Formats: sequence, structure tokens, C-alpha cells
Amino acid sequence: MLMKIPDHIELFWQRFLASESSPEDASDLFLESFHIGSTPDHAAHGARLILNREKTATSSLLWEYHQSGKPQPFVGALSVVEDGERRAVCVVETTWVKVIPFTEVDESFSRDYGETDGTIKNWYEEFEGYYRRLCESMGRELTQDTPLVCERFRVIFR
Repeated sequence: MLMKIPDHIELFWQRFLASESSPEDASDLFLESFHIGSTPDHAAHGARLILNREKTATSSLLWEYHQSGKPQPFVGALSVVEDGERRAVCVVETTWVKVIPFTEVDESFSRDYGETDGTIKNWYEEFEGYYRRLCESMGRELTQDTPLVCERFRVIFR
């Protein structure tokens, strides 16, 4: 089951639906409204990276979906990206999804992630701590095999 469109996003979503960018079945493809990171500053930075097409990939722990009951991304899913003030800034379409072990993130994905210097070494330095803390908050342990939902997307409306 897909998520309901949050009230604070509804007007932006309606503008998207009325645009030429909106596919016929857009309402059926709405997945979520989201922001990058865990602070307003991270969200603002992430939104800028996405709008500038410097960030075209993201990841989440598979366990987050299990715990929250939120649907996992799928190819064709449409999501609204929010900035640090919870304002809608664009609609992205998921173009690729794969669940992989934490240690199988590759150079191409780390480059498209856009939040580090693009090297795999830096990606692991940045996100190992983030995912370790997130795992611990869920009563889990980050291991080499921890499942990540890796997703690529493209901006289709701003």
C-alpha cells in the first residue's frame, strides 16, 4: 500500500499532477515525501544536491522499512523531496532499486550519492558511523551483510 500524501505537501503534489511532467498514473505511484539526513541542515544540503543533480542515489537500512511498515521504493515510484524547513522542492522518480549487503556499495553508487567526495573510501568513512548508530537505535548490529536498500532516482519536476 502506498503512503497518503502529507497535508503540507498536497499543494505541491497537485501542481505536479497538473504539469506535463506527471505520468497518467502518478497518483498510484506516490511513495513518500522525504528529506535527506537527520537534521534540517542535512535536509537543506541534500535537497540542494538533488536539485543540482549532484545526488542521484540514496540508501536506507532494509530494517527501517520492516520496523516502520513503510513500503520499499520500487522502479517508477514517485517521491517528493523536502528541504530543511519541510517544504517540497521537487519530485523524483525511482529508476533503480537493489537490496545489497552494506559492504557491496560500489564506487559508482558512492559517486552518485553526492554527499561525499565521490570515492568509495570516503562513502564508507561517512556512512559506516551513520548506519552503525541507526542499527544500534534499532537494537541491531551493523555487519558486512547488513541489508541496504540502494536506490537511484531522477528529478522529474521542480
